[in-house]
Amino acid sequence: MVGTLGTQPPSGRYVDRFKALAAAFLLASSSFWFIAPAGGIELNRIARSDFVSTLAPNDPCVSGCQPYGVPWHFESLGAQSAWDITTGASEVTVAIVDTGIDTAHPDLIGRVRSIPGCGLGPNAAYDTSHGTFIAGLIGAASDNSIGTAGLDWNTDLLDVRVMKGSNGTTSDIADGIRCAARHGADVITLSFVQAGTQLSPVLEDAINEAVAAGALVIAAAGNDGDTRQRFPAAAAGVLSVGAIDETLGVATFSNRGDWVDLMAPGARLLSLGSGLSNGVRLGQGTSFAAPLVAATASLVKARFPYFDASQISRQLLRAAQPHTDTTTQLSYKILNAERAVTLPYRTHWQVTTTGQVLALGESQHFGDLTNGASVRDVVAIAANASGLGYWLARSSGVTATFGDALPLGDLAQVTLNKPIVDMAVTPSGNGYWLVASDGGIFTFGDAGFHGSTGAMTLNQPITSVIQTRLGYDLVAADGGVFNFNSPFLGSGASRELRGSIVDASSRVGGW
Repeated sequence: MVGTLGTQPPSGRYVDRFKALAAAFLLASSSFWFIAPAGGIELNRIARSDFVSTLAPNDPCVSGCQPYGVPWHFESLGAQSAWDITTGASEVTVAIVDTGIDTAHPDLIGRVRSIPGCGLGPNAAYDTSHGTFIAGLIGAASDNSIGTAGLDWNTDLLDVRVMKGSNGTTSDIADGIRCAARHGADVITLSFVQAGTQLSPVLEDAINEAVAAGALVIAAAGNDGDTRQRFPAAAAGVLSVGAIDETLGVATFSNRGDWVDLMAPGARLLSLGSGLSNGVRLGQGTSFAAPLVAATASLVKARFPYFDASQISRQLLRAAQPHTDTTTQLSYKILNAERAVTLPYRTHWQVTTTGQVLALGESQHFGDLTNGASVRDVVAIAANASGLGYWLARSSGVTATFGDALPLGDLAQVTLNKPIVDMAVTPSGNGYWLVASDGGIFTFGDAGFHGSTGAMTLNQPITSVIQTRLGYDLVAADGGVFNFNSPFLGSGASRELRGSIVDASSRVGGW
């Protein structure tokens, strides 16, 4: 059996009542739906770029409507800046496997579809408030001058009802997940938790089938307010989501711990409600944090249509903002929609000896040295971890910093025996090595010194430095390799070369 929400009155405060003894699943919404906001909360802000958004929907509750105030999750996620990059794509499908959706809600007309035989189908006898609230967070119609807006304005919302009001079965849920995946859902969001400590084999098989079909499965971590693992969120292959409040701290009701992959806004969220004069209400729960991750995933898929589910998941985690709760001392990652659609996946920059930078593919141009200065000695360009910045190195050892790359230092005040010939970034992207033609190594940021050939007599000058997992290799013009804190994989010095070695590259695993 599955426990769900009871009937909701159109106003006031609503308490969810679950029959725990008879329920195999509980919807992961909080005990309370709020209709009027509490005041006096100071919002913490995640650091945002200086980019100024030019795209804002005209839906009145996005900028604030009475008595709810301004929805805080849009700013927390960086939604305005994300929308300037993408507002989603109708080719991306998000399946809401839940209580069903009120498709007659004015802010959902034309935004939701269902597939006959996929789930239990619509039934007016059963409450759909939980699924409607979720649908609004993900994809409420935008720029229609009513209600609020979803985080993704254009995604295809697939309604897969698996609940019969306050009851349901594991087999119905599993069938709904399979059906969503079979019909091409890119993202499947699950806002319920299973009773007990073991994942149902039936549900596990359905999730595995969905993942194998290419769907990203996202699930709410639960509202026990502790570290216990809840399923399906804790299942292998599922992206688990907990909730934060306006202060960016862990919401008191949210489950937390190392098993939770991402935290997202889940307290006092504004979304759609049926039977209300303005069509919106406030609610909270990890049930509603998970859909914000699902919506961001759909934006990522729209921005990078060649991404598969695992790449979308990695992008969400890569873009997330590290945070430590000062009260609980818990460290976690907070969903960041702006960075998720901004961080480039495939970057390629080229630099000339004069310092002109060419940005190709998804790369952005953040500046160069061609501003009238007479520069002729640029030897290298290296990108930082985010892909939103880079360093240029000159033969004099002077470096230039662009984008969000940090100024980690250079050799402007150092007299060099030999010129700098190359630069390599550390695996973390938070440091770099400069190498001179005699093999002298200079470290900056988190780059470690593991040795050099500066005191050796070389047959040919060093032309390249390449990062390895724990150290670096120096490569000479004759193909000779000098490895420092890295395994020796061979050398080109014993081979017949048709010219000199000018550069080298290496990569280990997925740093």
